[in-house]
Amino acid sequence: MSVLVDRAIEASGLGDLLAARREARLPEDVAPRLEHADLLALGALADRIRQEEVGDEVRVYTGDVPPEHADRVLITAGEGEATGLELLRKVAVSRITGPRGVSVRVDWTSCGLELAQVTLGFGANELCGRIANKRGLPLAPGELAGIGKKSRRELADRVKRAELAGFVHRAGRVAVFVDAEGVREGSDGPAVAQESA
Repeated sequence: MSVLVDRAIEASGLGDLLAARREARLPEDVAPRLEHADLLALGALADRIRQEEVGDEVRVYTGDVPPEHADRVLITAGEGEATGLELLRKVAVSRITGPRGVSVRVDWTSCGLELAQVTLGFGANELCGRIANKRGLPLAPGELAGIGKKSRRELADRVKRAELAGFVHRAGRVAVFVDAEGVREGSDGPAVAQESA
């Protein structure tokens, strides 16, 4: 698959940018080139860079972002975007032109979970937002989710985290939940397992 992606990047005229990024020497004319580049090729380039520099881990923040994690992010995308396509281009350009290994965070509260999932293929490696019920209200502590007998119901927060982990997993990535205290919970799919920071 990577050979096919590399050929698509080359065919779109962006192959030199991948080599330049690897050597930490992007050309002066990079901004206009990225502004007019084919969006799918741009996404492929950004995703290749993400894969090489930060790997497949996606940090997921479901509450406040810990202060030690807030300053290492180039952008928080998703705020005030006119269209989803503009958001995807912004995320890809941020990954390509940002410092090596920078985190690119997308807020699903403002752009929606589906578009946030797509940004993972355009170079994003962090998702943030609040977990809410179907009415958009924050979950109450101990709120249950599901239909049926109470014995079969689960905590709504846990169900939503499993849903988020599934979004990340289906994008081919590994979800790592980070809470406000910086405690990490890893997940290789919908099941969530504790991990120390």
